[in-house]
Amino acid sequence: MKLIVLFMSLFSFLYAIPTVNIDSDKFSIKDFELGYFIDNTDSLTFEDILSKPFVQGKSSNSLGINVKNTWIQIKVLNRSTQQQTLFLHQDLAFRFISLEYFEVNSDNALIKRQLIEPFGDLAKEQLNGSDSIFQFTLNPSETKTIYVHQKTHAYHFFNFFIFSFKESMGYLISQKVDAILIVGLLLALAIYNLFIFISSRYREYLYYSLYLISSTLWIFYVYGSMAHYLHIYGEIPLRFNFGIMLAPIFLALFIQTVFKTKVQYKFEHTLLNSIIFVALVNFIYGVIDFKSALELLSLSLTYALIIFMWIAISIYKKGDKLIKIFLLAHTFYLFFSVYALLYYKGFVSANYISAHGTGIGLIIEALLLSYLVSYKFKIMEQEREEEIIKQTELKVLAFTDSLTKLYNRRYLTQMSEQILALSRREKKEVSIIILDIDKFKNVNDTYGHQFGDEVLVVLSHLLGENQRESDVLCRYGGEEFVILLPNTSLENAIDIAQKIRMKVESLSVPIDSKQIFSFTISLGVADIDVSNEKDIQSALIRADKALYKAKETGRNKVCFEPINI
Repeated sequence: MKLIVLFMSLFSFLYAIPTVNIDSDKFSIKDFELGYFIDNTDSLTFEDILSKPFVQGKSSNSLGINVKNTWIQIKVLNRSTQQQTLFLHQDLAFRFISLEYFEVNSDNALIKRQLIEPFGDLAKEQLNGSDSIFQFTLNPSETKTIYVHQKTHAYHFFNFFIFSFKESMGYLISQKVDAILIVGLLLALAIYNLFIFISSRYREYLYYSLYLISSTLWIFYVYGSMAHYLHIYGEIPLRFNFGIMLAPIFLALFIQTVFKTKVQYKFEHTLLNSIIFVALVNFIYGVIDFKSALELLSLSLTYALIIFMWIAISIYKKGDKLIKIFLLAHTFYLFFSVYALLYYKGFVSANYISAHGTGIGLIIEALLLSYLVSYKFKIMEQEREEEIIKQTELKVLAFTDSLTKLYNRRYLTQMSEQILALSRREKKEVSIIILDIDKFKNVNDTYGHQFGDEVLVVLSHLLGENQRESDVLCRYGGEEFVILLPNTSLENAIDIAQKIRMKVESLSVPIDSKQIFSFTISLGVADIDVSNEKDIQSALIRADKALYKAKETGRNKVCFEPINI
């Protein structure tokens, strides 16, 4: 018999619900003990529940995703010497189908009953933002018990506070500020990346923006901001859960585009497609049966989180340096999201991080992914600049003589077309000089081709130092050089040729420490009829004819061949 009494005493102790004590007229009680009873039958009445054993729990808690019908028991004692008016807040009331309050005295006599239906037509009048508030009074030394019958679609959370009037008003004003900051930051990032997409047309920015928008819509609802600030309740805001269903799709597309997985990581690309498929099926199922799809949401999100992490690790092992940023971002998001998911399922206790884990993880991930995109395009810009430099170098090589570093015949042909076209429009004169070294074959035969090349280099330097900025100087072939002279008459071209000839005549090239080599050049000059000649070929023939005349008449001289001859 004593054992039975002891067992009953222990049983009653385990299920005894502590009383919340009110000691003054200004109070804010956010962490206290209450009792809860899960009604799996969905048929118990208030009278039935009075005889049921309540499990002790915290005022902020999650009972998991499968609990839809719960009774809450809160005992309150006024230990002050004054009558107190109390305001019992349920911070997450906007998510519930219904909340029915029962106020009873110490004799379990029902004093007041109040039904609040967030999905009903009177939700705006019954709720205070996202909160349901039940008001009751306590006389000095009086104890009352408040029972709350809660029904939800899925994910059974509760978050009860007990406030005095002043603290209740203050809480309603400051409540959800953190959620608005999260929403504001994510929305700003989304809009910023959307504008970048519009200007650049890089799909990475579009997918990232859509990922942020879909996640932001969900956070705006699930954290109560929509109910608190816009007073929108019922089925419409509940559909904002579609945002978290779509978010993995846009994140998968983002990864596929940034890392070009279709080409570079085919197996990982297939796994990303599986995430898109699972999330899309969940979304389509939600269109058909939203409440059932909502219950499956945690499974599809868990699958996406695991696969994203596996893909990040896999790509990292294959040597992609950029994936490190995504891996770090997703590690943070995974940690906070899993912690939040464990809270949703009722495995961890309620606290700020568990209740806001997804939002915290999303902000960290969003900032790191923004850095990832900007860093990627910085690398792309560097690669583009390197490619431009490479192409420029190749172009220079294509138009440059390897020995003298002067332009070659190809460059002369290309530039001459532009110069003639401009001179034709502006009605400017153009002339041309062709020159070569006198008896250059003897130089090669006597001193060798290496010394002959040295003479060519020395001559090219002299020509380069004496050319005007607008002139086009090139090695035309062998020991021949051509100078195209824009805005130059035949007479001026002859003067320029004479100056070059005299400078070369005074030039000397050391053969060794004792010998010095001097050489001369012959030059042919011609003017170009820009009105009738489409290219420089006829002028080159005339200049070459003049050069031949210079060589035939003694070398080391300038001859010219005008158009009219």
